[in-house]
Amino acid sequence: MPRNYVKPVVGWTCTYLPLEILEAGEIQPLRIIPSPSSEKADAYLDPNYCPYIKSVLGEALQKRYSSISGIVLINTCDGMRRLYDALRFYSPPSFCYLLDVPRVEGPIATSYFKERLKEFKEDVGSHFQIEIDSSKIRKAIQEANITRGLLRKASSFMSKANLLKLMAQGWETPRNSFNRKLEEIVKNQEKNHPPRNGPRVLLSGSLIEGSYIAELVEELEGEVIFADLCIGDRIGDAIPLDCEDPLDALSRAYLSKPPCARMWNLEKRIDYIRALIKREGAQGLIYQQMKFCDPYLYEAPALKAELDNMAIPFLPLELEYSGKAGGRTRTRVQAFLEMLDVP
Repeated sequence: MPRNYVKPVVGWTCTYLPLEILEAGEIQPLRIIPSPSSEKADAYLDPNYCPYIKSVLGEALQKRYSSISGIVLINTCDGMRRLYDALRFYSPPSFCYLLDVPRVEGPIATSYFKERLKEFKEDVGSHFQIEIDSSKIRKAIQEANITRGLLRKASSFMSKANLLKLMAQGWETPRNSFNRKLEEIVKNQEKNHPPRNGPRVLLSGSLIEGSYIAELVEELEGEVIFADLCIGDRIGDAIPLDCEDPLDALSRAYLSKPPCARMWNLEKRIDYIRALIKREGAQGLIYQQMKFCDPYLYEAPALKAELDNMAIPFLPLELEYSGKAGGRTRTRVQAFLEMLDVP
């Protein structure tokens, strides 16, 4: 974040939050990516809780979020709801919000979500004493669509490790500045796609900053052809602005974007992975799952069964929220890639 940035900054944890609403109010969203330490939070939450959630609470208890103006959480899982309760009770930020996102698609869910977004917009406006109208939201969507388009272009020539690192910068950079940076990257590197001939793998799984796993694959001469992560290629397409109320567009687009494991329709999620594998020509799938991440632990057996039917090798990695790959992880990934590389 630029040192001279004076507008409100609001932290967030889940990509089902339409950042366009915050940006329409000239509020800078900041993705909460805490350091991998939860010693202080261990006294407040069960030891079997998601390490990401405990790390967020640990940093909040140590007042490391005192510089931001609030935090918005999503009902991603039961752990996130408990994080919301703990933050409000033990370390309340000036603005703490839990947005209820449906787990299903369809007209009823879309209508419900639109109402929740309307409430969110009004509560944000009331707290920060700003007006967020439809024209501002529409403009914010247009700017976010530019980001999505540029990231799609960048993904065609950047390695996935570098792309994930670039996207992480976007989570803390004002939208216009990030778009200018992306335009420069696309302009200068569009023809510099280095060929790779190693095993082609799809990277999928739960909320872990995945660049270090992608970097490990590339270091071992493999290629991550698609990063099916909430902080990766699962960014969704441009949001159509073909309706009068932009909240209609946001509610439809966010519920219908490529699904993660927190959504109810497991069959759709597996169909999505199957289509990715066929489209990208993946030879195997590396599945990173954070310890105690219930949605992805639930999904993994069904996904493995489908991949077995497709004769696609599956490597599950149960990882700590550490931001680095240990020796055991390196050995397993190396053995997996060597198996895929056998003629």
